[in-house]
Amino acid sequence: MKRLIKKYSILLISAIILSHLLTGIILTVWPNLLTTELPGGGTSTLGNGYLISALDYLINVVFIILLTKEMNKEKIKSIPLLILTFFSSLLGVIFFLFIVAQQKLNIITTNTYD
Repeated sequence: MKRLIKKYSILLISAIILSHLLTGIILTVWPNLLTTELPGGGTSTLGNGYLISALDYLINVVFIILLTKEMNKEKIKSIPLLILTFFSSLLGVIFFLFIVAQQKLNIITTNTYD
């Protein structure tokens, strides 16, 4: 259990840092990426939050793949957990850890009363 907590806490922190760094790098290389010209001669610029959100969703897909592999190892089947992970990797990982902890506690309690 400690291994999973360490692994996913490092991955979550690095994912947050990576999405912000990639946004900064992308906007430095292509400064006009989020800017469009309007027909009247003006310009419209989107904030960098759109790019951060798009990168976060891509990173969440990576978390779905990682959690699917871990769920197969732990013999857990939960499609709603994977859907939750798509929208928020933090919540998906937290609920995954809760499910693993509950499963381990059930194994321990059933073995002690046998």
